[in-house]
Amino acid sequence: MENAVIYARYSSVGQNEQSIEGQVRICKEFAESKGFSIVKIYNDKARTGTNDNRPDFQKMITDAESGAFQHILVYKFDRFARNRIDSIMYKARLKKDFGIRVISATEPVSDDEGGEIYEMFLEWNDEKYSQRLAKRIKDGIVTAMKNGTYTGGSKVLYGYKLIDTDKVGKKGTIHKVVIDEEQAEAVKLAFEEFANGTSKKDIIELLNKKGMKYYGRQWKVSTFETMFKNEKYTGEYERLGQKWNNIFPQIINRVIFEKVQKRLESNKHFSGANSAIEPYFLTGKVFCGYCDSMVIAGGGTSHTGKKYYYYECKGKKRKICTKKNEDKNDLELRVTRHVKKFLSDPENARIAAEDTIRHYEQRTGDDGMKSVDTKIQRANEEIEQATNSYMAVRNDLLRLNIEKKMDELEIYLNDLLTEKARLELERGLRVTKEKILGFIADLMRETLRIKNISKK
Repeated sequence: MENAVIYARYSSVGQNEQSIEGQVRICKEFAESKGFSIVKIYNDKARTGTNDNRPDFQKMITDAESGAFQHILVYKFDRFARNRIDSIMYKARLKKDFGIRVISATEPVSDDEGGEIYEMFLEWNDEKYSQRLAKRIKDGIVTAMKNGTYTGGSKVLYGYKLIDTDKVGKKGTIHKVVIDEEQAEAVKLAFEEFANGTSKKDIIELLNKKGMKYYGRQWKVSTFETMFKNEKYTGEYERLGQKWNNIFPQIINRVIFEKVQKRLESNKHFSGANSAIEPYFLTGKVFCGYCDSMVIAGGGTSHTGKKYYYYECKGKKRKICTKKNEDKNDLELRVTRHVKKFLSDPENARIAAEDTIRHYEQRTGDDGMKSVDTKIQRANEEIEQATNSYMAVRNDLLRLNIEKKMDELEIYLNDLLTEKARLELERGLRVTKEKILGFIADLMRETLRIKNISKK
């Protein structure tokens, strides 16, 4: 039996803890059908998929080195990443270095060329959706902020509090930000002391002596890292490319704020260029023409501090090959040009599109829908059995256990109905040759743009 882990994620838009539960439940059922043993579950809550700044995601990538699992299961590919470049990089690294494959429980794809292109097409489609969704959200936020409406969550910036207004929006009563006098006193003291040269540790000691808490807890040095940089305390700040001064009342005047920024700048310690991550787009896709070994990422630093990035034959590292290193940007650009030339041939593009469509038709056929319908029927039967059991028993403890089981079954049933709706929606997607060809054209333009940027 092969081992697998589950990665689940929800952003903050219309999703919550139940979204994680639903994703995990469907992934577990998929694992059972494939004979996979689940060894761990990773989840990131209220985290966007447009970048890789996700704690559990990064832990999962690190844990991949242990060799404890061979598959990563996700509810949909967009849970893994909505950024195509991140998705390609991490999937290639996982496959090349550890033999791990990312599998979608609701979007299974085959290992052939058609399946691979279809998987890329789904990622492309998800990224486009994400971009459209981001624009709609941005437009809504801008409109709200122009009206002076607070657009954050229930926990407001330290130093402020929320009060209800007489206005009602789509999500209920609209709130207004006002100063929390007790917290604001601590904010003023911290800013003024730091601007005058007091150390952060001494500021913490002073605040603690005065009995001032940070959300009911003791102050930490790290607390000031974000507080001292937050322009909202001046009453004016920039967001979405515009200046706003009608949301947060001023607590700190601009002169003190700028003095704090200058001191922060003088205290800053730079970690250096080595902290940057350089993407190697050909990872897992290139083999040495001399010895057939895998070509891997390489790099170094000259005595002057200049960084060099290149691809290196794995055989050369083992001293069984004499292949010279290939400049990273040069090789990637040459490969990009060859791919572009290959797919620019209408016949090659037609074959790729037809292979992809063939895979799509297999995936959205009757067998897939029947499988979901069977699961829905089974879930309804279990709910009916649980209801009958609840009516029959008189023990309060047993009733509580049955109620919990019924709640879980109802969530599971909703997940299945959602899965069926998604499959029906995908059926209605009508993946045509023209759409696939459009995707290929967009992919070539994007790849070339990235390579041109990396050359500069």
